[in-house]
Amino acid sequence: MKQFLFMLIAMVSTVTIAQNYISGQVTINDSSEPIPYANIYFPQLEKGTTTDDNGNFTINNLPSGVQKITISVIGFETFSENITLPATSPFQFQLKPSAIEMSEVILSTPFHKLQKDNVMKVEQEKISTLKAKGAVTLSDGITNIAGVESITTGMGIGKPVIRGLSSNRVLVYAQGVRLENQQFGAEHGLGISDAGIESVEVIKGPASLLYGSDALGGVLYLNPERFADPNSTATNINTRYFTNTDGYNVNFGHKASADKFKFLIRLGQAEHSDYQTQDYRVTNTRFREQDLKAGLGYQSANFKTDFRYNVNLSKLGIPEEIGIQSDLKTPLDPYQSLTNHILSSKSTWFFDNSSLDINLGYIYNDRQEFEDHHHEEHGEEHHDEDEDDHDHDEDAHEEEYEDDEHHEDEAPALHMKLKTFNYNIKYNLPTIGKFETIVGVQGMLQNNSNYGKEQLIPDATTNDVGVLATSHIHFETFDVQLGARFDHRNIDI
Repeated sequence: MKQFLFMLIAMVSTVTIAQNYISGQVTINDSSEPIPYANIYFPQLEKGTTTDDNGNFTINNLPSGVQKITISVIGFETFSENITLPATSPFQFQLKPSAIEMSEVILSTPFHKLQKDNVMKVEQEKISTLKAKGAVTLSDGITNIAGVESITTGMGIGKPVIRGLSSNRVLVYAQGVRLENQQFGAEHGLGISDAGIESVEVIKGPASLLYGSDALGGVLYLNPERFADPNSTATNINTRYFTNTDGYNVNFGHKASADKFKFLIRLGQAEHSDYQTQDYRVTNTRFREQDLKAGLGYQSANFKTDFRYNVNLSKLGIPEEIGIQSDLKTPLDPYQSLTNHILSSKSTWFFDNSSLDINLGYIYNDRQEFEDHHHEEHGEEHHDEDEDDHDHDEDAHEEEYEDDEHHEDEAPALHMKLKTFNYNIKYNLPTIGKFETIVGVQGMLQNNSNYGKEQLIPDATTNDVGVLATSHIHFETFDVQLGARFDHRNIDI
């Protein structure tokens, strides 16, 4: 009993000693004038605050060791530097005025650098910026990023293309885990709503060292919405209306954070009619989407964890020929009915000058595709009739209602269920001189099952495992990143 009490006291003492805080002031470098409302952020800890009216700040419950801190505010160069905790005195940070837009920390690369400090070229865009450019969907929005295109089948179906490569040559990461949703199919889209996503990062070119051989073309990395700052809450509603599709996107979100626990939830819905050109509507480009994203986090001085869940329900029309002209939103045959679940956890343990990251993910993709049965028999007839004839409009609407009823009874021609468990474990070694080093193991266990009349691929079980080591070496005028990786894949059919 005495030994147990002694161990308990030792553990409490250790935790107490490890709980650090940082305080300081942010000023202009040439005048020492304080900078209010500057963003103070620890990217690896995912923790931050803002300065007060006098440029002062304090952040509690920080682990010991070397931590990267970034300071950003409009009108100044983004500051990024490693600091050592615990600190013996308050910090004094000075920012340089700049007309250049402040840069963000890149999260898709392992060392959390600013773009100017990254060896790899990474494009980053805020989702709000892509929406401001008129993007209807996420796959539509990424085409505004240089070097990125999208293979589309109507407005609702799109898959990323990076420098000419797509499908199994481009990886998509969501909530920090590898997304798998039958992306090899020509008419298989992302299956993710832009609601609840904060920014998009695109690694152009081979990223096989970090993510495996499937990242030969590049990586599309989707950063989820951040939790609220400690001891704060936020609620918002976003709505958009599109005249070309007579459609809308709406989402509602609420998040709250205490000192250690944090929570967020976001609900979204989208409905769009057939895309309207100057002369006609593109038949069956209509789609419906419902989306739920939720997150729960916990953070102490030496440990943080983040659980997130996303379910996306979509019905996507597959266009074939110009036929029925209507503004209804229920897809006609052929169409896809998708249910996509993503459950992920990201945990980090902080030690003196090192840390251990464990990311786990489970993706369940239920894909059903319904064929065109009787719509084709009437499609040419409707197309040849005068579109201005009122009787034709009534017939078109009546046939569409018949199709809707048919949806409830027919069985899917293609029905696949893809279940994927993936893991990513990385240990950040203590920095030695100019070397920052990471070693890790990544893997994926995947099962595909068919339930429909047709088979796109056979029933199969895939097991991937890979080990890697990479180092970032800092020199006075340039940086170098080196690494090695070994992967093994086994497929049972």
